[in-house]
Amino acid sequence: MPTIYTHGILGLGAATVVFPRRGSLLFWLLAGFLPMIPDFDAFSTASYGTALGHRGFTHSFIFALGIGLLAAGLTFKHFEMRFFRLAFFFFAITASHGVLDAFTSGGYGILWLWPFSTARFGPWGPIPVADIGFQWPSPWASQAVRFELVWVWLPTSLVVAVVFLVRIIRWRMRKEQPGSNI
Repeated sequence: MPTIYTHGILGLGAATVVFPRRGSLLFWLLAGFLPMIPDFDAFSTASYGTALGHRGFTHSFIFALGIGLLAAGLTFKHFEMRFFRLAFFFFAITASHGVLDAFTSGGYGILWLWPFSTARFGPWGPIPVADIGFQWPSPWASQAVRFELVWVWLPTSLVVAVVFLVRIIRWRMRKEQPGSNI
Protein backbone atom coordinates (compact mmCIF):
# COMPACT_ATOMS: atom_id res chain seq x y z
CA MET A 1 0.00 0.00 0.00
CA PRO A 2 1.21 3.52 -0.63
CA THR A 3 1.58 5.74 2.41
CA ILE A 4 -1.58 7.30 3.78
CA TYR A 5 -0.26 10.72 2.76
CA THR A 6 -0.08 9.72 -0.88
CA HIS A 7 -3.75 8.76 -0.86
CA GLY A 8 -4.56 12.20 0.55
CA ILE A 9 -2.44 13.98 -2.07
CA LEU A 10 -4.33 12.20 -4.84
CA GLY A 11 -7.68 13.32 -3.37
CA LEU A 12 -6.51 16.92 -2.97
CA GLY A 13 -5.12 16.95 -6.51
CA ALA A 14 -8.40 15.66 -7.92
CA ALA A 15 -10.33 18.28 -5.93
CA THR A 16 -8.06 21.02 -7.28
CA VAL A 17 -8.75 19.90 -10.85
CA VAL A 18 -12.50 19.24 -10.53
CA PHE A 19 -13.53 21.95 -8.05
CA PRO A 20 -10.90 24.72 -8.23
CA ARG A 21 -13.10 27.38 -6.64
CA ARG A 22 -14.26 25.51 -3.56
CA GLY A 23 -13.27 27.65 -0.61
CA SER A 24 -14.68 25.62 2.27
CA LEU A 25 -12.07 24.19 4.63
CA LEU A 26 -14.41 21.24 5.26
CA PHE A 27 -14.43 20.42 1.54
CA TRP A 28 -10.63 20.33 1.39
CA LEU A 29 -10.41 18.28 4.58
CA LEU A 30 -12.80 15.72 3.10
CA ALA A 31 -10.94 15.68 -0.23
CA GLY A 32 -7.75 14.77 1.63
CA PHE A 33 -9.32 12.47 4.22
CA LEU A 34 -11.83 10.34 2.28
CA PRO A 35 -9.13 8.58 0.21
CA MET A 36 -7.47 7.53 3.49
CA ILE A 37 -10.56 5.89 5.02
CA PRO A 38 -10.08 2.43 3.41
CA ASP A 39 -6.86 2.00 5.40
CA PHE A 40 -8.77 2.09 8.67
CA ASP A 41 -8.96 -1.67 8.14
CA ALA A 42 -5.34 -1.74 9.33
CA PHE A 43 -6.84 -1.53 12.84
CA SER A 44 -8.94 -4.66 12.24
CA THR A 45 -8.17 -7.75 14.24
CA ALA A 46 -9.19 -9.92 11.26
CA SER A 47 -6.47 -11.76 9.40
CA TYR A 48 -4.80 -10.09 6.46
CA GLY A 49 -6.18 -11.62 3.30
CA THR A 50 -9.75 -11.98 4.58
CA ALA A 51 -12.63 -9.74 3.56
CA LEU A 52 -12.54 -8.10 7.01
CA GLY A 53 -8.74 -7.74 7.03
CA HIS A 54 -6.47 -5.24 5.33
CA ARG A 55 -7.16 -4.73 1.63
CA GLY A 56 -10.54 -6.35 2.15
CA PHE A 57 -14.04 -4.90 1.83
CA THR A 58 -12.98 -1.35 2.78
CA HIS A 59 -11.00 -1.25 -0.47
CA SER A 60 -14.01 -2.29 -2.58
CA PHE A 61 -15.95 -0.08 -4.97
CA ILE A 62 -19.18 -0.72 -3.03
CA PHE A 63 -17.55 0.59 0.16
CA ALA A 64 -16.29 3.66 -1.74
CA LEU A 65 -19.81 4.19 -3.08
CA GLY A 66 -21.24 4.03 0.44
CA ILE A 67 -18.67 6.53 1.73
CA GLY A 68 -19.30 8.82 -1.24
CA LEU A 69 -23.08 8.75 -0.77
CA LEU A 70 -22.80 9.26 2.99
CA ALA A 71 -20.32 12.14 2.77
CA ALA A 72 -22.28 13.86 0.00
CA GLY A 73 -25.57 13.35 1.83
CA LEU A 74 -24.17 15.04 4.91
CA THR A 75 -22.52 17.96 3.09
CA PHE A 76 -24.10 18.80 -0.28
CA LYS A 77 -26.42 21.46 1.15
CA HIS A 78 -23.61 23.01 3.16
CA PHE A 79 -21.41 23.13 0.04
CA GLU A 80 -24.37 24.27 -2.11
CA MET A 81 -23.57 21.59 -4.66
CA ARG A 82 -25.56 19.03 -6.58
CA PHE A 83 -25.82 15.83 -4.57
CA PHE A 84 -24.97 13.35 -7.34
CA ARG A 85 -22.00 15.36 -8.63
CA LEU A 86 -20.54 15.56 -5.14
CA ALA A 87 -21.37 11.90 -4.39
CA PHE A 88 -19.65 10.76 -7.58
CA PHE A 89 -16.57 12.85 -6.77
CA PHE A 90 -16.39 11.51 -3.20
CA PHE A 91 -16.89 7.97 -4.52
CA ALA A 92 -14.09 8.43 -7.08
CA ILE A 93 -11.52 9.76 -4.62
CA THR A 94 -12.38 7.06 -2.07
CA ALA A 95 -12.20 4.34 -4.76
CA SER A 96 -8.83 5.74 -5.88
CA HIS A 97 -7.40 4.19 -2.71
CA GLY A 98 -7.99 0.61 -3.83
CA VAL A 99 -6.84 1.41 -7.36
CA LEU A 100 -3.61 2.94 -6.09
CA ASP A 101 -3.05 -0.02 -3.74
CA ALA A 102 -3.42 -2.41 -6.69
CA PHE A 103 -0.45 -0.70 -8.33
CA THR A 104 1.97 -1.62 -5.59
CA SER A 105 4.46 -4.41 -6.10
CA GLY A 106 3.42 -6.62 -3.20
CA GLY A 107 0.79 -7.82 -0.83
CA TYR A 108 -2.53 -9.44 -1.57
CA GLY A 109 -4.67 -8.01 -4.29
CA ILE A 110 -7.66 -5.74 -3.68
CA LEU A 111 -11.27 -6.92 -3.26
CA TRP A 112 -12.65 -4.33 -5.70
CA LEU A 113 -15.83 -6.30 -6.45
CA TRP A 114 -16.73 -7.38 -2.91
CA PRO A 115 -19.46 -8.56 -1.99
CA PHE A 116 -20.17 -9.82 -5.51
CA SER A 117 -16.82 -11.54 -5.93
CA THR A 118 -13.86 -12.58 -3.81
CA ALA A 119 -11.48 -12.12 -6.74
CA ARG A 120 -8.47 -9.98 -5.87
CA PHE A 121 -6.90 -7.50 -8.26
CA GLY A 122 -3.20 -6.63 -8.23
CA PRO A 123 -0.44 -6.29 -7.29
CA TRP A 124 0.51 -4.87 -10.68
CA GLY A 125 2.78 -1.96 -10.24
CA PRO A 126 6.04 -0.31 -9.54
CA ILE A 127 5.33 1.17 -6.09
CA PRO A 128 6.86 -0.82 -3.23
CA VAL A 129 4.52 -1.59 -0.35
CA ALA A 130 5.00 0.95 2.44
CA ASP A 131 5.32 0.02 6.08
CA ILE A 132 2.06 0.43 7.95
CA GLY A 133 2.48 3.34 10.29
CA PHE A 134 1.79 7.01 10.81
CA GLN A 135 5.30 8.40 10.95
CA TRP A 136 6.13 11.26 8.58
CA PRO A 137 7.38 9.67 5.35
CA SER A 138 11.02 10.28 4.51
CA PRO A 139 12.22 10.08 0.90
CA TRP A 140 15.76 9.51 2.24
CA ALA A 141 14.83 6.53 4.42
CA SER A 142 12.00 4.95 2.44
CA GLN A 143 12.20 3.45 -1.04
CA ALA A 144 8.39 3.36 -1.10
CA VAL A 145 8.17 7.12 -0.57
CA ARG A 146 10.71 7.77 -3.36
CA PHE A 147 8.63 5.67 -5.74
CA GLU A 148 5.42 7.41 -4.62
CA LEU A 149 6.98 10.80 -5.28
CA VAL A 150 7.82 9.72 -8.84
CA TRP A 151 4.72 7.64 -9.65
CA VAL A 152 1.96 9.57 -7.82
CA TRP A 153 2.99 12.95 -6.39
CA LEU A 154 4.82 14.17 -9.51
CA PRO A 155 2.12 13.12 -12.02
CA THR A 156 -0.60 14.56 -9.77
CA SER A 157 1.32 17.84 -9.52
CA LEU A 158 1.84 17.92 -13.28
CA VAL A 159 -1.86 17.36 -14.00
CA VAL A 160 -2.85 20.10 -11.54
CA ALA A 161 -0.27 22.49 -13.06
CA VAL A 162 -1.34 21.79 -16.66
CA VAL A 163 -5.03 22.26 -15.81
CA PHE A 164 -4.19 25.48 -13.95
CA LEU A 165 -2.18 26.80 -16.95
CA VAL A 166 -4.95 25.89 -19.41
CA ARG A 167 -7.45 27.76 -17.26
CA ILE A 168 -5.20 30.84 -17.14
CA ILE A 169 -4.71 30.77 -20.92
CA ARG A 170 -8.46 30.42 -21.52
CA TRP A 171 -9.19 33.26 -19.11
CA ARG A 172 -6.67 35.53 -20.87
CA MET A 173 -8.05 34.62 -24.28
CA ARG A 174 -11.60 35.47 -23.16
CA LYS A 175 -10.36 38.70 -21.60
CA GLU A 176 -8.69 39.78 -24.85
CA GLN A 177 -11.74 39.09 -27.03
CA PRO A 178 -13.49 42.23 -28.29
CA GLY A 179 -16.61 43.00 -26.29
CA SER A 180 -15.48 40.96 -23.31
CA ASN A 181 -16.58 42.31 -19.95
CA ILE A 182 -14.20 40.24 -17.84
